[in-house]
Amino acid sequence: MSSTGTAVGPLDLRFTVAQQFRPVDMIAPRFTQFDSAGETADEPPLPSPLPPVHECFRTGQGLVAPFGAVVCEVAEQQADSAVSAGWSTADGDALMVHYDAFQREVTITVTTEGVTEVVARTPVTLRTPYRLAATLTGTRVTAVAADDGTEGWRPLVTGDSLPLVDPRRPETLRGYRHTYGGRSARLSRVRAGYFGQVGLRDGHLVTYADGRPYRRDGRLLFTFGAAGMGFSQEAHWSVWALDPDAPERMEQVAKLFFTHDGLVTGDNAGQIVYDEDRDRFVLVVCGGNLPEPGVYVRHAQTGADILSGVHVIANEQLAAPVDLSSWEPAIGLVDGRWHIAYANVVQLSPELEFHPVLVAAAEDGDYHEGLTVRAADPDVRRTEGCVLHRFATGWHLLATDDAQREYRVYDLALRQVGTLAAPFLPGGPHPQVVPLDDDGRDWLLVTFANVQFHEDVLGYGTEGDVVIMRGHAARG
Repeated sequence: MSSTGTAVGPLDLRFTVAQQFRPVDMIAPRFTQFDSAGETADEPPLPSPLPPVHECFRTGQGLVAPFGAVVCEVAEQQADSAVSAGWSTADGDALMVHYDAFQREVTITVTTEGVTEVVARTPVTLRTPYRLAATLTGTRVTAVAADDGTEGWRPLVTGDSLPLVDPRRPETLRGYRHTYGGRSARLSRVRAGYFGQVGLRDGHLVTYADGRPYRRDGRLLFTFGAAGMGFSQEAHWSVWALDPDAPERMEQVAKLFFTHDGLVTGDNAGQIVYDEDRDRFVLVVCGGNLPEPGVYVRHAQTGADILSGVHVIANEQLAAPVDLSSWEPAIGLVDGRWHIAYANVVQLSPELEFHPVLVAAAEDGDYHEGLTVRAADPDVRRTEGCVLHRFATGWHLLATDDAQREYRVYDLALRQVGTLAAPFLPGGPHPQVVPLDDDGRDWLLVTFANVQFHEDVLGYGTEGDVVIMRGHAARG
């Protein structure tokens, strides 16, 4: 109960921005596979002196999905030094980043069947001490550096491995191992593992099927799209544990990848719910064989604990009515019947248009069975970021409206009943509200701002900053 003695609904809430921050990691802290400093078990020390670049060292670790990073920390270098990082096979195929201090140039190369091609290059001078990273996000290889006199990581140049090599194909990727090497340079440390993120977007609370927040060790769990070095196809899905009292210390606890169409992809922007009755996790997510046309809501269910560790999950397209495309789904078990909301794309050009749709499963069916449209709002042009939330007053659909710059509040007939009293942020942020107490007085709103990461090099698609809003129920 609220201080007014009545149940708190979405229109009773008032939010203000409390924090805005951006976790940036080349390697996700919990997901380091190789560390020459001995912080992972049984890793050999760095050899000294290091061999020439063309005699790079292959570690024993590889990736189950094409989202990784190799980071070389360079303490000293000579005028003719060179450093390399990337991935290679026992047969000599390789995806590599090379820095040549004498040439003052960084190159990205792809080697297949004994032939090496330079797919990208740029002039650069790195001053010791510096860190040089090779990242792989989807099919994109990027050289990233942090050197003396600069603040944080900055991408140097990026290139696509296609059509030479497609690391999204499991039969191709499984032969590659983290690789590094150097010449006339002292590497103080080398780390390799799964790629972290340069921004987080589309945050969605992990819940029970009936809408209650799912917690572990007192922390809330959220899924986020972990931005990679480019557009959506370079992003992947990640799970984060968040302490409401210290959200800036949020910690990545799981990485989720997906198989479909013969590829391993980083589908993202969706929701996970735990179905207690069947002891399973149900997930809806959007993905496709990007950058080819067509993004659709996809789904999967599993008994595995996908809220911890690295997982590759087979998913399939949701059999729900769609015009041209669909994305950013939400799911809930409403009065014993599964409901899924998503943005339905009705026009691609001359301007992209989409609106929210709510579908319901057959009354006695599982979440993906017999889906029919319960409601839609075709009168809006750019409404997405769907969130299904069960308030004390009942279920509502929240969605961000970029055209009107507001967070719409719908009932389940998708009639707008009002707007959420919260600062509007650009970029289609999910208005993910979370109650922090039983009486509904204190709330969080976890979302993101459409702030890009070095758009001049990487192009659009690397949003965003995490934004934490604090809210309370208005007094009567």
